Amino acid sequence: MQVIFTASPEFAQTALAELQRIDRQSKFLHWLDQGIGLIELNEVTFSALASQITATKAAFIRHLCPVMEVLPVERLQSAIASQIPLFNRTQPLSVQIRSNTKAINRTELRNLLVDDLVAAGLTVAVKDPVQIISIFCDSSKSYLGFSNATENLSNWAGGMHRFAHEDDQISRAEFKLLEAISVFNLALPTQGLALDLGASPGGWTRILRKLGLSVVAVDPGNLADSLQSDPKVSHYRQLVQQYVPNCRDRFDLIVNDMRMDAVDSAKNMIAASPVLKAGGLAAMTLKLPSKGVKGVINQAIAILENQYEIIGIRNLFHNRQEVTVVMQSSAK
Repeated sequence: MQVIFTASPEFAQTALAELQRIDRQSKFLHWLDQGIGLIELNEVTFSALASQITATKAAFIRHLCPVMEVLPVERLQSAIASQIPLFNRTQPLSVQIRSNTKAINRTELRNLLVDDLVAAGLTVAVKDPVQIISIFCDSSKSYLGFSNATENLSNWAGGMHRFAHEDDQISRAEFKLLEAISVFNLALPTQGLALDLGASPGGWTRILRKLGLSVVAVDPGNLADSLQSDPKVSHYRQLVQQYVPNCRDRFDLIVNDMRMDAVDSAKNMIAASPVLKAGGLAAMTLKLPSKGVKGVINQAIAILENQYEIIGIRNLFHNRQEVTVVMQSSAK
């Protein structure tokens, strides 16, 4: 089975190494584009690959899709038409087309294919699809695959999650938290108390308030004006090391997007773990060096696992030189 995988171009080789550790007999074929590779699996099935990525804490593979047929673009319409009886008519379906050539008009191609699917009685949706038709086109051929969204790691084409800018948005960092909620399917509390470590200027605090949580924001820096007047935001102008030892609150959620060494940030999360309720969720970013990223991640994760159960780790589309980690308190 051939599989197309996607990663940030900066971490493409690291993502390939993660795949090859999961399937040691796999064969790398070639790069389709920057950060988009084609690999042939040998020991692992496509349907099992996503769960193996989670189990091995592979962090740099953003998206997967199977390749079931390689064919000229002109034959895509008939190839997909032959598969229509196999789709579940009660579940939304998405047609996701990527290309490395301007010779392909993706909008026209998608519209052509969608028209046939709708005429056959299928529900085609861009947002939150359950079934996905994946297509990658180059100058001479196309790669076609069919899968369930859960097998692809992300239900967005190439794992490229998009969020609309909001008028009261404080920072681009908000997209990182929104993407983590979506990718890891987090059921965050809609009431209660959250702790935002290194909160300034307050992007993550704004998202948590929008979800309905009251927020304790800890940072020596300033928060956005819109948060300073919010009675359900308490701002402590302190370092984490100053705030946590004197904290008497207990939190339903802790988040941390601090710009600091990954290992030191993990130690701060361990220091804060006593104020997180049993079973409470936590989300953080780990800032990475230019070299030795896997070693740094492994060291940070080893620290975090002293108090947390790791739910997932991923270099998300809105991450830069970092990964997002989501976890749950392991305290009884």
